Amino acid sequence: MPLLQTPRADLPLRPENLYALDFSGVDASQLLTGDELPSDVAPANKYALVDHNTLAERFAVYEGVRVVSIIDHHDDEKHYLDASPRIIEVPTGSCSSLVTRLIKKEWPEGMTRGVARLLLSAMLIDTSGLKAGGKAEVADREVAPFLVEKAELAEVRIGAVTETQGVGEVKELTKTLEAKKDSVDDLGPRDLLRRDYKEYRFVPSWDVKGTLVVGLSSAPRSIKVIAGEDKKGGRVLGAVCRAWVEEKGLDMFGVLASWKDEKGHHRRQMLWVVRDDQEVKRRLWEGLEGSKELKVERKEGKKYVEGIEEGVGEGLKARVYELGNKHATRKVTAPVIRSIIEGPDNVK
Repeated sequence: MPLLQTPRADLPLRPENLYALDFSGVDASQLLTGDELPSDVAPANKYALVDHNTLAERFAVYEGVRVVSIIDHHDDEKHYLDASPRIIEVPTGSCSSLVTRLIKKEWPEGMTRGVARLLLSAMLIDTSGLKAGGKAEVADREVAPFLVEKAELAEVRIGAVTETQGVGEVKELTKTLEAKKDSVDDLGPRDLLRRDYKEYRFVPSWDVKGTLVVGLSSAPRSIKVIAGEDKKGGRVLGAVCRAWVEEKGLDMFGVLASWKDEKGHHRRQMLWVVRDDQEVKRRLWEGLEGSKELKVERKEGKKYVEGIEEGVGEGLKARVYELGNKHATRKVTAPVIRSIIEGPDNVK
């Protein structure tokens, strides 16, 4: 049975997903969400992982649990090597493209109009409409025409669509999905943090018996906009981050902000809140500031930054960075953080 790890109460925070479900004929109320599972027994003993390749600890703790298949486009964490199929391809813009290719090859009759519309919507959300020079990769572009035809968006014969960029229906669907995704102005800081959140457990190289729990939230607004420009707003955001860290039991928490400025330039920032442990802080700050992939510049002296630093309170430290790499999504950032924690000193 398909499982969404997103709590049911958080589903409305991603209106683009709800639109995609409705467009595909899927009733969101019929989906199973993570918070609806029993907490004291294993919900299953076999798992197929889609869009990630490590089983969440809440499921992995039970004896006899197996991961039998994986389809993913994130860095391979080298688990469950006997899974079949075990498809992990990097880079790929959307995991839905890998799912599409597998269905097309192994079970073409399963590609109904509803399934095709759902997969196509996911691909367009993930790749910004397959925009040239964006996140779309070869696998995405190869299967997109097949999905357009199966989704019955364009009245063309099978095999006639070879390039989706010129299909008006695809442009309109992309425009609608992106407008839904960007409709976050009414959300407060806490909702912005939890609307697109993922969690990781890494084994620190300096303490191989322990683990560090790292949370990463993606937000479609700048840290300055989320916090407001003054110290008061910064303190509020800092306090919200502190509450989230405590609620989730995190050692590190990163807010990955992505937006277009008034000139239309794509920009990225990071807000990091880390527990006030000397070794943990040193590794994270040095690793981030030395990363050739992220190309960060620390933001200092801004009122909202000072407010955040004050708002996180005792026992936590916060820093804000501007990123030089405009393509450093969570899919890029998470492996960098993993290398900082699990690798040797001065990982670049």
